Amino acid sequence: MLLNVGKLGQFVLIRQAQLAAPYLSAILTQNFGPLKGHIMKKIIFAALLTGAASTATAAPLIDLYGGVYTWNAKASGSIASHGEGKVDVKDDLNFGSDNTMVMYLGLEHFVPLVPNVRLRHMGLKDSANGTLSQTVTIDDKQFTGSTSVHSKYDIDMTDLTLYYTPWKTLVKIDAGLTVRQLDAKFSVKGDVQGQQETANLSAKETIPLLHLGVSGKLPFTGFYAGAEVNHISYSSNRFGDYHAKIGWRSKYLLGVEAGYSQVSLKLDDVSDIDSSLDWKGPYVALSLSF
Repeated sequence: MLLNVGKLGQFVLIRQAQLAAPYLSAILTQNFGPLKGHIMKKIIFAALLTGAASTATAAPLIDLYGGVYTWNAKASGSIASHGEGKVDVKDDLNFGSDNTMVMYLGLEHFVPLVPNVRLRHMGLKDSANGTLSQTVTIDDKQFTGSTSVHSKYDIDMTDLTLYYTPWKTLVKIDAGLTVRQLDAKFSVKGDVQGQQETANLSAKETIPLLHLGVSGKLPFTGFYAGAEVNHISYSSNRFGDYHAKIGWRSKYLLGVEAGYSQVSLKLDDVSDIDSSLDWKGPYVALSLSF
């Protein structure tokens, strides 16, 4: 038996509150409280997906979807502190490709005026040994050219996306707003005037981005293709991620998807950081749809 609109509306609001509560709490506390750490985030996403599956099956007017995938992300670009000498993350620091775990969980419904919701978590992390090509100052520590350094970064991004689907026939169009909690840490360790020193940079920001997605069914049973953009530019700062995908969804909940993603992070004196960074690469995902 289908739920009536009134009960469905109550159900969707409750579910959206349950899904959004941990993320909104993180924004309000500004320290990620219970979401701190990659392991805790994975546990939370797994629990949400498992606990919501039976509910979605019992509510035919609700579409619940989720997935997890490994993204082979290759870093490029540069980073600087106070604009004092740019460090190339590939040529100087020797960063390369890193397999990044991405998880997402979304809910779509048919209640007017209430947006659909999706949570997504992505963690970019790598470390490498390199040699500086020029003298740079990072965190008030001066590293001379030809210095051997050990560097690492850890960039955590958790997104809450609220969106509407104004068009859903052969082609599905989504439009809305993504609120991103960004927590970025970067460090370089090397010789400074005869002593081993570590320079640390960090930034923690809450960023709103415009969200746009489009997808459509292909003339093969279960196959689809699509693209998605989350983007904002202001002053000399730019944040965005861009995705193209093709996938197949079975009649038995499971699906597989392959695509190409890019994340861009351009900062102009944000927490004393200047950067122009990109991560690009292919991914393969396993998905569930209820």
